[in-house]
Amino acid sequence: MHSELEVRDIVIFKKAHPSGTIKWELIRIGAFYKFRSTDRFDLFIELRRNILDKQIKQIIKIKGE
Repeated sequence: MHSELEVRDIVIFKKAHPSGTIKWELIRIGAFYKFRSTDRFDLFIELRRNILDKQIKQIIKIKGE
């Protein structure tokens, strides 16, 4: 499922972060995928590909410029 992701896509995870956030914006793709919270812009997480595939519930595509 991680192969469908592009930078700026919104990802909804199955489990909430301890802050309560489940919607995250993808900001970097590499060995780790880096996400920024859509609620609190000072909150970031990084996930490996194999863990990311298990955690994704929904991908919301954002139309690029």
